[in-house]
Amino acid sequence: MSFFFRLGALHWQRWVGLGLLAALLASPVVYAAPKIAPSPEIILKENVNYRVVITDETPPSDGRILVQEMFWYGCPHCFHLEPVLDEWRKTLPAYVDFEPYAVPLTPGWVPLTKAFYTAKFMGVLPKTHVSVFTDIHVKNLRPVTREQIADMYADLGVNRDQFLQMYDSFGVDNAVRQAGVVAQDAGVTGVPAILVNGKYLVTGDMAGSNEAMLPIVDALIAKIEAQRKAKS
Repeated sequence: MSFFFRLGALHWQRWVGLGLLAALLASPVVYAAPKIAPSPEIILKENVNYRVVITDETPPSDGRILVQEMFWYGCPHCFHLEPVLDEWRKTLPAYVDFEPYAVPLTPGWVPLTKAFYTAKFMGVLPKTHVSVFTDIHVKNLRPVTREQIADMYADLGVNRDQFLQMYDSFGVDNAVRQAGVVAQDAGVTGVPAILVNGKYLVTGDMAGSNEAMLPIVDALIAKIEAQRKAKS
């Protein structure tokens, strides 16, 4: 079974038409923070458990390390990984910045990707991010159109008119295009995936499971920091 929600595997429109998402979610999902086991020692092997990529996503200029989780709100694997990520990010060094990074791998992914950047630009992402996952994967909402998406966010306390105005803005459209370019340049074909400093890509398939990506990312962070210290 793949640990990756693959490009073209379950398009949002097909979920609506065929009810495949309901089958995936037949058992109730409890969104609870898991306990993270100690990470085993990781030996980094290029093109085995991580890949070097070239993207326009550049590392922070102040020497900090940027870790981005590439995801889509409609992805069940991303939903199940979210509480694990939430606990893991608390263990990251102070010099690491972690952020979710929505990517539009298919045209059908664009509406919810736009929703992510709309919420981010409006400053409401911290209070809506987990709730959107829950609405889709626990409450089984099927937001497809901009109006349906705006209604979902309005129910989460976001001003509907302001949301729609930002949703239709050039800034949001540009952010979605840029995310698509980064994902394409990195060769991402499914989510979740993790990009470190715009240079190192880790996927569930490479790691063996989505959860197994995290110790590999830890090792990459240590590698980058060691290289930085060696140069200073």
